[in-house]
Amino acid sequence: MGFHFTVAAVLRYRQSLEEREELGLHGLLARRATLLQELEQARDVRHQLRTVLHRTLQQAALPAAEVQFAMAQLHGMERQQTLLQSRLLALASEISQQMARYRQARQKRQVLESLREVQWREYQGKQRRREQATLDELHLLRRGRRQA
Repeated sequence: MGFHFTVAAVLRYRQSLEEREELGLHGLLARRATLLQELEQARDVRHQLRTVLHRTLQQAALPAAEVQFAMAQLHGMERQQTLLQSRLLALASEISQQMARYRQARQKRQVLESLREVQWREYQGKQRRREQATLDELHLLRRGRRQA
């Protein structure tokens, strides 16, 4: 008779829950990476706008409308950066919660796997005892034949 883990279905269920939570975590981490990249790009654009505006103001007098337009672009980039930073903060909270769910799912799966390991060791012990009993019985039968 082969080894049969009594709660194998529950272990498979726990493994699927853990995988689902892990995928959710990876998705959130990918979103964070995208937001960080967008934030870096916004910073770069804002820095380039400031540099161009500063150079242009030093080289020639600009009409007030152009200066006002450039300042509006800078303020727009600052608002975009602020929005991205607030989205990152909210996402950090989601990541923290998802990580906690993933850890909990992993721990529940590990408990079942350790139970499976205990049952496997018990099964192996029983198998060894059965084999030894069979060997002992064979030895006694052979010994009995020799004496007879």
